[in-house]
Amino acid sequence: MLLVIGLVLGIAIGWLLRGKPQTVATAPVEKEVQGVVVSTVQSDLLKPEWYAALGGKTNVRLAELIASTRIRVELINGALLNENALKNSGIAGFAKIDSHIVHLIV
Repeated sequence: MLLVIGLVLGIAIGWLLRGKPQTVATAPVEKEVQGVVVSTVQSDLLKPEWYAALGGKTNVRLAELIASTRIRVELINGALLNENALKNSGIAGFAKIDSHIVHLIV
């Protein structure tokens, strides 16, 4: 019952306030900020032997640190992933999320 009363009151208040212009304060711009484009693959994030196991540097579309011990890697061609080489490359482990995404546990 209270829910229905609240709903009716909300609709009534909405209809009363409808159409009234609202003023929005604007803040002055003090200084323009220049954007910086950052590469999606940090050169120090993946070791050369990891790149080789992932199908080469050109096969890595994205590499990002998602936790202190996990790197998310998005591959262009998931078929080039060499799981045996990845196991022997010195990482603690890896999780294959789908055919193009691998999480490296470092």
